[in-house]
Amino acid sequence: MKNIMTLALACTCIGAAAPCLAQSSVTLYGIVDEGLTYTINQNGGHNFQLQSGATQGSRWGLRAAEDLGGGMRAAFLLENGFGPSTGVLGQNNRLFGRSAYVGIDSHAGTLTI
Repeated sequence: MKNIMTLALACTCIGAAAPCLAQSSVTLYGIVDEGLTYTINQNGGHNFQLQSGATQGSRWGLRAAEDLGGGMRAAFLLENGFGPSTGVLGQNNRLFGRSAYVGIDSHAGTLTI
């Protein structure tokens, strides 16, 4: 019985000391598209206007990937659209309304939800 307890304790210590070999990467990204428009001869005068989304919509997001081993990889993406002038959420006031998915990628193909 004493030998079994020693073996169990040794296995527990070895398991707790083993390093984690998984490497993940989480990327925070974004674009803020806000501009100032100057209009000449608007109702007989000139006008300055704040303009959002002149070339593309403002957004920020989180993207991550995790190697699971054996040629498999897990990934997710959460992307939020917003108006930089007001801070109002885009896509019908949904937090991650631009894009949100989680998936697994392998040699056989990709499954995303």
